Amino acid sequence: MTKPIGESGESLAAEFLRGKGLEILALNYWTKAGEIDIIAKDGETLVFVEVKTRSTTHVAHPEQAVTRKKQQTMNRVAESYMKRNGLLHKVNARFDIVGVVKDESGALTVEKHAKRAFEAPSRSY
Repeated sequence: MTKPIGESGESLAAEFLRGKGLEILALNYWTKAGEIDIIAKDGETLVFVEVKTRSTTHVAHPEQAVTRKKQQTMNRVAESYMKRNGLLHKVNARFDIVGVVKDESGALTVEKHAKRAFEAPSRSY
């Protein structure tokens, strides 16, 4: 997948989440530990979102591509974000995955929004 398709998928996912009432706080948030595609706020909950854009669902659903290693990276980046913003141990947080699929015509659609797709390994925020 080329970078522009991934960026288009992330933009579509951000718009989708806004439509669901989430406030987008950051896109493509980078630290030395890694990157999180979208950081949003859903009420009082911080939401760390991985966006997976695929050209087909026949190989695997997009959320299946988030490996344990990626989950650990997201956890480290989320913790860094919360420390940097004085939010560690002060807010609820969750990890979501948004699956975006590109059809034969090239159109992108949100296939699935997996809320609480995985838990942070033995961490309490």
